[in-house]
Amino acid sequence: MSKLVGFFAYASTPSEVGETIERGTQSANRASNDTEIKTWRSLDILGHFISEQVLLGIDEADFLIADISTLNFNVTYEIGYAIGRNKRILLTRNSSIRETYPTIKDVGIFDTLGYSQYQNSAELARLLLCAHKDSPLETNFKKNTQAPVFLLEGRFKTDWSSRIVSRIKKARYIFRNFDPVEQPRLSGTDAIKQISESYGVVVPLISSNAEGSEVHNMRGAFLAGLADGMNIALCIIQNGENPIPLDYRDFVNISYHPEDVNDVIAEFAGKVAEAFQQVNELKSRASESYLQSLDLGASSAENEMRTLERYYLTTDQFLKSIRGEANIVVGRKGSGKSAIFLQIRDRERNKNNNIVLDLKPDGYKLIKFKELILDFLEEGTFQHTIMAFWEYILLLEICYKILEKDKERHLHDHNIYDGYRALADLYNTEDYVTEGDFSERMSTLMTKITTEYKSKYSDKVNVRLSVPQITEMLYLHDVKALSENVISYMKNKGTLWLLFDNIDKGWPTSGLKHEDLLIVRALIDATRKLERQFDRARINVHSIVFLRNDVYDLLVKETSDRGKEAKVLLDWTDSDLLRELLRLRIITNSNINDQTFELLWPNICVSHYNGEESSQFLIDRCLMRPRFLLNLINQCKSFAINLNHEIISQEDIAKGLAAYSTDLLTDISYELNDIAGNVNDLLYAFIGSKSKISKEEVYAILTDFGLEKSSLEEVFDLLLWYGFLGIEIDSEPKYIYNLNYSMQLLNGLIKKRATSLFIINPAFWSALMIED
Repeated sequence: MSKLVGFFAYASTPSEVGETIERGTQSANRASNDTEIKTWRSLDILGHFISEQVLLGIDEADFLIADISTLNFNVTYEIGYAIGRNKRILLTRNSSIRETYPTIKDVGIFDTLGYSQYQNSAELARLLLCAHKDSPLETNFKKNTQAPVFLLEGRFKTDWSSRIVSRIKKARYIFRNFDPVEQPRLSGTDAIKQISESYGVVVPLISSNAEGSEVHNMRGAFLAGLADGMNIALCIIQNGENPIPLDYRDFVNISYHPEDVNDVIAEFAGKVAEAFQQVNELKSRASESYLQSLDLGASSAENEMRTLERYYLTTDQFLKSIRGEANIVVGRKGSGKSAIFLQIRDRERNKNNNIVLDLKPDGYKLIKFKELILDFLEEGTFQHTIMAFWEYILLLEICYKILEKDKERHLHDHNIYDGYRALADLYNTEDYVTEGDFSERMSTLMTKITTEYKSKYSDKVNVRLSVPQITEMLYLHDVKALSENVISYMKNKGTLWLLFDNIDKGWPTSGLKHEDLLIVRALIDATRKLERQFDRARINVHSIVFLRNDVYDLLVKETSDRGKEAKVLLDWTDSDLLRELLRLRIITNSNINDQTFELLWPNICVSHYNGEESSQFLIDRCLMRPRFLLNLINQCKSFAINLNHEIISQEDIAKGLAAYSTDLLTDISYELNDIAGNVNDLLYAFIGSKSKISKEEVYAILTDFGLEKSSLEEVFDLLLWYGFLGIEIDSEPKYIYNLNYSMQLLNGLIKKRATSLFIINPAFWSALMIED
């Protein structure tokens, strides 16, 4: 059985207290077989701030003992931190030591928490032997969504403190506060409750020249420790250079003028906004019907980032992806690519040692970059340039993510401190803007490269550049040194994940060009090259690029190395799997015990629609895409709620289908245009047509709409590929998703049935005014 570990925190002065504590701790350790207590003096602190080692000691301990004989900023912070970390605590006080200002009574925190007194090391040893028996203090309180911010106010309302209040209000956050004018003392239990309920905490530390600064700042230390321990967004802002101890200087925003407050609170407001996305506690009103209270979640994974994990349907494709068996995840729009992206991101970045890049480059910015520079280059130079660009971007973003993730941790971990500082020095150059999100940083870099290129080559075409010329044009850093330092640093970390989504969004309306596909291919090649580079250093790297099926198919046709990348296909072919997706959302979001779909569905919808089982009727009109199915059901549900129906009726299905059909027509039109180009509004050519038509009739409709004869075969295949058209076999419609998404199989069936009729998917009938 392993020993329980305790950690003893105490102030360095007066020295006689420390000596008594060290002797008492040694006596307790000798007398106990199941407990070991360490003090900060036993830590390896050479060359490091004491605070970072103390916090690490608290993290590794089962319980904390803290001495409050003399109140001290560091120890007070550490007590709050330990409580926030849900550690058991014992507070002690040497009764032989005269209290100095600020006293326990003045501050008001510790007398409400309780503490034990001792006079000598023997009495202390007896206290320590039962220290771990106390239970942790309650820290789990419901979040206050109405007033999400807690502010520690000072006794005097100066211009500086007023600016803090003003900027919090400007951020449109209602805040709760502790105001010593209204309430002279801060209760420890109330402080814990207030911080636990908060999404963000603002702790202003006032100058040591100010009246009452000692008491105010001691309270601030406790509140800051609580917030840090609970991982709540924290803003410590200090007026002037003191009183913050040197150990904690990196945690604090120092301001010298009220204007300096603006930027500090702006950054804090963003952290609170992020915290809101992580916790969503909405209670149903008693008057709501079951249908009104039912939340099926958003149809777009990006809009349910914080709730998706509660009802995510784990598929084989997801498991292969998270095991690192795929470099590309391929799926149609709305098939769940972003859901896998978000699930991998959230699960892997919750592992402390992992570095996860979740990148979503703007496609339109890449196209603009291509038009400004890459179109003027010879194709060979084009490929080398875009490949080098991606390699550089990836390296910079890995560095950025490391610096972001370990910004606080490196202050407490001597194993990574030096490597972190070296990386930060290399990354932060004058010429490279590190602010903003990934898209903004990439855009800024593109602008700099464009300016550099134009100044040297103007509008020359078919420009051929050597490798040194490409390097000079692209790089703002010492890439070799940066790469070596990143690899060296990653040896202290876990797995590196490179996740790219949205790379196929924002393409021009003229459709994808060969050069556009080269940009995507270069990204895939750059991630594979980086994997090999890190693999040589025995660093585990997984990269996944998420692509639409149609873009991937073009990529394979247009570029080399086809078929070599490990991929998973998100092809939904099973109606029961979609029912399971719905079932998980229903039981999770309505707090119903685990039940079968067959028992749940009648509580939501009529059993049949025009003689067809209602869930199958809806599934048959979603093109086997989860997003479309959720959109359709939510449309029907919306009509039912607006009409005060207890469940979705046949009337609601008819109205919901009409609204959904119009949206679907627009969606698929956009997808077609992304790939083929110049086919905008093509699907509207089928307005008023028959539901069953021959191939010749399809060609005639397309020709009448203005399509060139040379494009007829290509567009006809696209209509089959997107599920707009199907084939009738033995009086039953078959669409591509009924044939495992195999165009070869579908075309084979068409050739065997030369006189086959084609069926327009009933999902489009309402929008196109097609009668059955």
